[in-house]
Amino acid sequence: MITKFATAVSTAAITVALAAPASAQVPDSVDTQAYQIGVETIVDGLAHPWALAFIDEDRFIVTERDTGHIRIGTVGGDLSDPLDGSPEVFRYEGETERSQSGLFDVKLHPEFDDNDYVYFSYSKPTERGAAVAIDRARLVFNGDQAGLEDVETIFEMQEDDQDSSGLHFGGRMAFDPDDNSIYLTIGDRRNISRAQDGADQAGSVLRMTDEGEPHPDGPFISADWVEEGEPNEYIFAMGKRNPQGIAFHPHTGELWLNEHGPEGGDEVNLIEAGQNYGWPYITAGEDYSGAPIGVGLDNEGMIGPFHFFEETVAPSGKAFVDGGPFEEWHGDMLIGGLVAQGFIRLTIADNAVQDEEWVEIGRRIRDVQVHPDGSIWLLTEHEDGEVLRLTPQG
Repeated sequence: MITKFATAVSTAAITVALAAPASAQVPDSVDTQAYQIGVETIVDGLAHPWALAFIDEDRFIVTERDTGHIRIGTVGGDLSDPLDGSPEVFRYEGETERSQSGLFDVKLHPEFDDNDYVYFSYSKPTERGAAVAIDRARLVFNGDQAGLEDVETIFEMQEDDQDSSGLHFGGRMAFDPDDNSIYLTIGDRRNISRAQDGADQAGSVLRMTDEGEPHPDGPFISADWVEEGEPNEYIFAMGKRNPQGIAFHPHTGELWLNEHGPEGGDEVNLIEAGQNYGWPYITAGEDYSGAPIGVGLDNEGMIGPFHFFEETVAPSGKAFVDGGPFEEWHGDMLIGGLVAQGFIRLTIADNAVQDEEWVEIGRRIRDVQVHPDGSIWLLTEHEDGEVLRLTPQG
């Protein structure tokens, strides 16, 4: 079943924001197979927001891609001014719609209550162009005022892999629930050969400690599964095109990723250590010119997609439903869709997708997160981007 919705509020400095009139682009509710869902706009007026993370039940932190701004919001609709200390970001000097660079993901350290650490991924300007990088800072509060302290870059893409392309950065992060290590996705930077070069950090999933160092249990790879180059010590898995969603399943501990295909071929992958996921040899899509790419969905020594979509999704952030009011969706995967203008719900069992439901919102969805109370929150990727909260009605 396909359904729809987005908008409300304005900015402040964690001062009260007045509710704006509801946008005609976002209905008050949408129908799905299991629920009629109410849609509420918490804040709007964000400049191409990219990622959202919950600080606690009352507050969240949100990033804006183009401006590099970091803001704090509340469930009541307050939105702070941009925080000082945000990183300087690389922005491609060309047509805006051709640039995917800027400030990307935000994640709180799993032990945030004890150490106050927050992590940001972004395109960092360098002499060679840009590097995918991670900054760590302490997020501190003085009353209602928030600030970033002790900001430092803990990881920067190696110099040989930096370039000035404005495309295919990846940039999503996930913390391993077992040891707090960080997984970072990096796209092929619009150069398909880089995804099969084991010495190149592009086109890969990297793993590192929460200090940004190569993980001591890595790299889980050997030179016989790459075509060229000595494997880079950060690489956990390779053969990726432009992965923009990554998350651990809360019960199985499995690491799941979704990835933009070329023309068609958007896919979902179960990521395992030391594996090659085949791009550009394995894909269900084709070149934008209509020319074929690769050899199909199977190639020796490589892993094909766990699931691919028949229609274009342009998948972005992802999350899993874990309890709360959406009981019928417990354990299901939620994937944001840019072209799909909504989110896709997948039920996975017996090593296969058992149910695929598209829920249309009418807005490009850049991130999906589940609030501690179980409500579903969406981030819309527009010049006037919104934070939306979804709850079952009745």
